[in-house]
Amino acid sequence: MRPLLWLLALLGAVLLLLFVSLQAPARLLSYVLNPQQIQLSAVSGTLSHGSAMRARVQTPGGYLHLGKVSWTLDPMSLLAFSPKVHLRSAWGDQRGTLDLRVVGDMLVIEDLDVSLDAALLQRVLPVELTGRLELLFSDLQVTRSDLVSAEGRLVWQGAAWQSPRGVHVLGSYAANITSPAKQQVIADVVTLSGPVMASGAVDLVEKRFTIDLRIESPEQALDPELAQALSLIASPEENGYRLRLDGEVAQGP
Repeated sequence: MRPLLWLLALLGAVLLLLFVSLQAPARLLSYVLNPQQIQLSAVSGTLSHGSAMRARVQTPGGYLHLGKVSWTLDPMSLLAFSPKVHLRSAWGDQRGTLDLRVVGDMLVIEDLDVSLDAALLQRVLPVELTGRLELLFSDLQVTRSDLVSAEGRLVWQGAAWQSPRGVHVLGSYAANITSPAKQQVIADVVTLSGPVMASGAVDLVEKRFTIDLRIESPEQALDPELAQALSLIASPEENGYRLRLDGEVAQGP
């Protein structure tokens, strides 16, 4: 019986240490998080249940403001060595919720529900776009350098292109995203409404991507300025253009 008693005592000590650690002030996160990647201000609560009035994260296009962020850590997930956190953020009409788990060297994101301004695409694209982006993913798995798998849907509502000469209304579009195999992600693009129709697929295998989209305006000719812009990257076809691109995702620094 003595070995069993020692084991129970050790387990009790571990659980007590875990409980005490989770009740530690949330401000201790400043000693753990990389300030070049994640910045939190006005932090309150504990490590297991807390919030920050202002938060921003580093992206390839600069810092992305998240506004107020709150989190809840599942204590039982620590016992399985796979920490799971429920995150919520809100900044104006930008909002997001997700469940984040750490599995080895991989981040597993579940129940992702994000709504944000499409103008944020200017951080990675050399054009000014407007509208609303809605991201709904049941599962998203990433490592430090790779997108492993994704299951979800991306919707672009009220898409428009702001050119130097004015606003060009495009439409509303959706991409249904699946992963038939690890490190392969396929997005099937469809048009929900609008004068400019887009259909086709985007295929990402490891770091190689293939884009094959048809862009057309069946009811009327494409806006001349939009047609001119498309002619720089796409091939003309009857009543529209075919965009075919192959390449490799750029490596981070």
